[in-house]
Amino acid sequence: MVEPIGNVKPAFPFSEFCLVRRLLSALTVAAGVPVFLVVPVLDNPVVRPHPVAAHVTRLAVPATSAAVAGAAVRDRRGGHSSAPSAPSASGRHVLAQVVQPHTHRFELVGATWRTGSLDPGAAAVQVRVHRAGGWTGWSGLAPQDGGADGGSIDAQRAAAVHRVTQAAEPVWVGAADGVEARVVGAGAVVRPPSDLKVVLVDGGSSHADSSAGASPVLGGSVAAAATPRPQIYTRADWGADESLRTRACPSGPDYSPTIQMGFIHHTDGGNGYSRSQVPSIIRSIYAYHVQSNGWCDIGYNYLVDRFGRIWEGRYGGITKAVIGAHTGGFNTDTFGVALIGTFSTVTPPTAMTDAVEQLFAWRLGRYYRDPLGRATLTAASFSGSRYPAGSDVTFSSVSGHRDADFTDCPGADAYAELPDIRTGIAAAMGAGFVGPSVSATSVPMAAGAVTVRAGVISDQSWQLTVSNSTGQVVQTYTGTAGRSTPVQASWNLTGADGTPAVPGAYRLRLTGTSTSGQAARPWTTTVTVQPPVVLRVPAQVGLGTSVTAGGTGVPGHSVNVSVTSPQGPQPVGTATVTRSGTWSLAASVTADRDLQWTATDSSASGYQQTSSTRVGPVVSAPAAATTFVERGSTVTLTGSALPGTGNVTVMTQPDGATAATAGPSAAVGSDGSWSASIAPTTQTTVWVVDSRGLASARKVVDPLSSPTAAAPASGYAGRTVTVRGDAGGPVPVTLLSRPSGGRWAVVRRVTAAADGVFRARLPLPTSGSSLGWKVRTGYGSPATGTVAVQPTFAPTASGPRRVAWNSTRELTGSAVPGDTVTVSTAAVGSSRWRVIARVRAAADKTWTVPVRFTTDTRWRVSAPTGTAPTGTTIISPTIHAPRHVAAGGRVVLHGTAVPGSTVALYHRTRSGAWRLQKSVAAAGDGSWQVVRHPRRSTDYRVVSNRHWSRTITVAVP
Repeated sequence: MVEPIGNVKPAFPFSEFCLVRRLLSALTVAAGVPVFLVVPVLDNPVVRPHPVAAHVTRLAVPATSAAVAGAAVRDRRGGHSSAPSAPSASGRHVLAQVVQPHTHRFELVGATWRTGSLDPGAAAVQVRVHRAGGWTGWSGLAPQDGGADGGSIDAQRAAAVHRVTQAAEPVWVGAADGVEARVVGAGAVVRPPSDLKVVLVDGGSSHADSSAGASPVLGGSVAAAATPRPQIYTRADWGADESLRTRACPSGPDYSPTIQMGFIHHTDGGNGYSRSQVPSIIRSIYAYHVQSNGWCDIGYNYLVDRFGRIWEGRYGGITKAVIGAHTGGFNTDTFGVALIGTFSTVTPPTAMTDAVEQLFAWRLGRYYRDPLGRATLTAASFSGSRYPAGSDVTFSSVSGHRDADFTDCPGADAYAELPDIRTGIAAAMGAGFVGPSVSATSVPMAAGAVTVRAGVISDQSWQLTVSNSTGQVVQTYTGTAGRSTPVQASWNLTGADGTPAVPGAYRLRLTGTSTSGQAARPWTTTVTVQPPVVLRVPAQVGLGTSVTAGGTGVPGHSVNVSVTSPQGPQPVGTATVTRSGTWSLAASVTADRDLQWTATDSSASGYQQTSSTRVGPVVSAPAAATTFVERGSTVTLTGSALPGTGNVTVMTQPDGATAATAGPSAAVGSDGSWSASIAPTTQTTVWVVDSRGLASARKVVDPLSSPTAAAPASGYAGRTVTVRGDAGGPVPVTLLSRPSGGRWAVVRRVTAAADGVFRARLPLPTSGSSLGWKVRTGYGSPATGTVAVQPTFAPTASGPRRVAWNSTRELTGSAVPGDTVTVSTAAVGSSRWRVIARVRAAADKTWTVPVRFTTDTRWRVSAPTGTAPTGTTIISPTIHAPRHVAAGGRVVLHGTAVPGSTVALYHRTRSGAWRLQKSVAAAGDGSWQVVRHPRRSTDYRVVSNRHWSRTITVAVP
């Protein structure tokens, strides 16, 4: 925010410019590329408010030539000249400049530039405008000082839309039709900011602007609000183009959970605007905030003009806690009110401050805030904030923008008015509660009291009424309070006659009246009175079960428990509620009849809780939740029920059936016993129901067929084979074996899986020709089979006799399937053997191990049945060369050998003898090479470590 154009001294010297507005180096400003909107054509003007689109223009401000930049700026002010002249700025240089003597009409001026390219200590952006009567004086445009909190939807949009652009704080200039913008630097070496553009905003016009304020407004008293809502002119009244914000942020506004305080701002610009100009001023600010700053909407929640009119700012509802973009770092839980104008050297008019006081009184009163108090907020991320993100900062409930961010907003004179404004708000509120609260919202009956506490705005009387769910007042408390003696009223959870309040929801309402008769905004809360004792007993048990009562209650209270009998209620015992709020009787009651329980709290004798325990039927046998039986067999069910209830009926529901079927009935004996039989053919759920409709717990009876099983037809002596099968259900499975001519013996016992599948290992004997096996489950006939026993054999092994250095080859062989084969190697000439692999022989008896050979190697293979003969693999040198070469041509003979070993090249003479031609050493990678120039066809081979290579022939035609 800067001083209004035409009313400001030159922006330099630099020390004055920096001190006027803010610590510029501390700010980072979100801004961006404006969107061009169509100027409205009002062919048929009407007085009814309607949306008016703003017109935004950007003018590039190019760098000046070296000659101009190097010359001192001269001042030749021509009061009414048609073209501006360069004003004097002794010792300073114009670094960039644009002159547009004739533009479309505009009312607000701002600027954008590439982030970080403006050094505010060495250069300044200045503008002046042409309007009726001539050119105004120069004014500096400083970086924007308001802002969105980091992470908010405003900040996210600004970052996504603009990324690298900064914006200046805009200035309202009234009706203007020409502009000159420049960058003035302190030295010739200073550079102007990159991509500098001056932004001109025309808020548009409407015949409705002259009658704004005459239309219906949001105002008047609100139910339960002691401070009436002041008149607030809506966004429709100032002609907001809602499509501008919906295109920017379709998801709409964000909301705070509450309001703790408010910040006061000023908008900058001239203070002499007319009533009809105000809507256009707001529209201009709205367009600039959305298009240049990149925000979702206008940053302020409310704006107040010099005539005392209050205008709705940001969309979202004037009664709601809409999060704005007015005070960077502290927009959550606050609201922002902007004074339209500049108040650095001018005191806000009385009409304006009166409206601010009424607005704050209403907003703070709705949230029970103290205008003379303080609020603590947690700072969000914002580069221009005075406080680091995450820090807790305490503000006055009514603060100026400069209290939070590096700015002089709302101007020195407006800021000086804040103490009087706070006092005026308190006077406007008159009576009022501050931060009312209740000590608990849920309490047991007769368990002490709940306390209501609240501060007050001023001396006042108060009344707390407690009403039950029917609206009947059961208790009333009154008193007086002041700023140093807050409200404190305790309801002892009784009615006026001292009778404990019965469980239920109670409405507590706190009202107050000041000494002058002004009513405070009432505060209401709900307190739930819980039962003083909770009784917990089982709803149903079997005949003869011992039942113990327990539950919860008020710590330290005594709970008396009784149970009915034919002779009436009989006491069972007394328990003391523990510190954790639980209780349990030491005595129990045998359920030989249906039991009716009663529990009372000795401190709340007017209330008792009852519960019942009924004696229901029980299936005692089969005992397990799931019982397996042999298919085709009959199952006898036995159990108990309450004597005298007649018969119990067996209910069955086979697996897959959608409904139960009533089965046999059984008479209940005088001792409560009963018996019935069923013959299920498939898995069946069974239970019984007595004549009163009480049902037993459900159980499952699962008929099983004979198990199935299979094993390999043969196996090797001393090894194992796997027997696999299906037992029909998750039942125990026993595996037995019998050698030829022997007796059956248990091998092992396993439990089948839920689907009945099982497997078990069957050891084979070390001798003999066969082994019989048997699987039994106890359900049906066992499954049997025989495994032929094969003799074992020693392992075999084979491998390459000769390999090239560093090649990988496989050792292969045979062994008893499943046996572990161990492979060891040792260098030729060494006695140190090293195990290099262990593998298991496959079902086809084979095994394979890859080996990398780097030296002459011995290898051996062992298994549980013996050791194979030792083998040897030697490293044979390799030799390669072209097959044909011209006589005397160059031939490169090459190959591999053990690194560092001597490679001797031999050729065959005409007599057939081999003659050494040359010796070389194999390189570290095993390679070697020799160049020859044969004149006739020649045979070559090499020897290394006493091992010969193959023979090759190089043919010479």
